[in-house]
Amino acid sequence: MFSDPAMTGMADIRLSVVIAAHNAAAVIETCLSALEPQWRTQAMEVIVADGSDDGTAEIVRTRFPWVRLLHFDQPMTIPVLRGRGIEASCGAVVAILDPYSVAAADWAERVLDAHQRRQNVVIGGSVDLYRASDQSWAAWALYLNEYGLFMPPISEGETWIVPGSNVSYKRTALFDGAKPRYSAFWKTFANWTVEGTGSPLWLAEDVKVALNKPIPLNDFLKTRYDHGRCFGGMRLNGAGRGTRAWRAAVAPVVPLILAGRWMRGFWPKRRHRLRFLITLPVQLALFTVWSCGEACGYLRGSGTSCDRLFY
Repeated sequence: MFSDPAMTGMADIRLSVVIAAHNAAAVIETCLSALEPQWRTQAMEVIVADGSDDGTAEIVRTRFPWVRLLHFDQPMTIPVLRGRGIEASCGAVVAILDPYSVAAADWAERVLDAHQRRQNVVIGGSVDLYRASDQSWAAWALYLNEYGLFMPPISEGETWIVPGSNVSYKRTALFDGAKPRYSAFWKTFANWTVEGTGSPLWLAEDVKVALNKPIPLNDFLKTRYDHGRCFGGMRLNGAGRGTRAWRAAVAPVVPLILAGRWMRGFWPKRRHRLRFLITLPVQLALFTVWSCGEACGYLRGSGTSCDRLFY
């Protein structure tokens, strides 16, 4: 089902914002309310690709009629929903946000400015924790595990990783002419393709969002395993047994490698160090669950894990 309130002037769109939503009724209003003033002043469109059954589509349809709503009755994973949203986009720059992303007041302006200044095809920004002082220790653990590297301040420049909840692409990275390149959008693999063309990933310090992601720890643990297994299976799809066995054998050290990277990236920020240390056991557990999934993906393929990625 496709709801399109205003197709006139689409040729003038500079920025398309794609938000893939699965049962996001609790957060979608906060996300879109932050974008509404920017939509009024910028040449941008906001596309919500929705596969929810919790009333998310109705909230978007009634509260935000200016949003282009793509609603699908059947459940779809986040990568597939992102692919559908990208396919429908018109902008010269396509940005990916989550329904959990709360954009800063100048976010759209900063995204467009970054792409005008930089030749880099992929540009990410910072991710802070929404209403940080009100959040539980569990919420801090999940945030630091997923986005601690991108907590402001971040260093402007080339990077090896960008956040999936605050990233934008020049259109040429996502389309071959008018044809979309990805039916399902997997950030890591798309970014590797871009890097392979000689365009490094870039972090822009003034492109800011906050994370508003109230997900129970148990649910997050489950999805970490599925993300890890899906990644491992896709990464070595078609590889030989020797390669798979070697990758699986080194997977047990992945939690320590990731924790070390996170520590090196986080500690110099001089913010929330105590929270980082207190939540470190939970973060290690989350990294371990990911690595177990990754090892299983290397040995046995993705299985059904890629079909269970709804956030």
